[in-house]
Amino acid sequence: MASNLGRQMSALIRGQQTPATPGQAKAEEIRALYKQGLRQIRGQRNTHPERKRVEIAELYATTRAALRKVQADQIKTDRETFAKLERKLFGYDLERATATDRATLDATIRDATDRAAGLRKPEDAARALHQAEQNGDTILARAIAQRAHERDWNDVLDAYLSTRPTAADTYRQAGEIYHRLNSPNGVLATQQLAAFAKPDELRGLGDKDIQSMTDPGDAAA
Repeated sequence: MASNLGRQMSALIRGQQTPATPGQAKAEEIRALYKQGLRQIRGQRNTHPERKRVEIAELYATTRAALRKVQADQIKTDRETFAKLERKLFGYDLERATATDRATLDATIRDATDRAAGLRKPEDAARALHQAEQNGDTILARAIAQRAHERDWNDVLDAYLSTRPTAADTYRQAGEIYHRLNSPNGVLATQQLAAFAKPDELRGLGDKDIQSMTDPGDAAA
């Protein structure tokens, strides 16, 4: 039975939601601590209002830096993980191969890639994949699957993944990451990692103004 992962990838790219990421969970924790800190500062009865304002500015600056780091870490992790998943799906590990074996395998991979690149229609790709599977030619089958992925031939890709549950799960993970990195909804969600409300005490102040409150010497420099 076909996995339909090609269609799922297309749906992800069109903007459907993906599962929450570790970055989103961290961002929520940071925002919760920020709200808790605001309540504590505002609840200090024996602190001068201006001192409270400075403490709120310090809390705001710390929270902003923490959320921006979470955002940057999420993007970096997604890019690195996506590259690894792509290599796992369509690449080959030749590090342990001997020089002779590597040369032979390189030639086989190049030949399979060239043959797959010559496929112009999904029907031709489906027939070529079926033949490769019957012949036990896993290298050619993988090359055809990569060609199907690049050309959005979902039925061909589904046929390849339907007998490879590990590859199917890898493809699903890659699809979720691709969505976060490239779709409008995914990019917006990543931008929202660093979003949080500016407190009323700091309304109308820009980042430099807030920085000057937390570290006057640094702002003057």
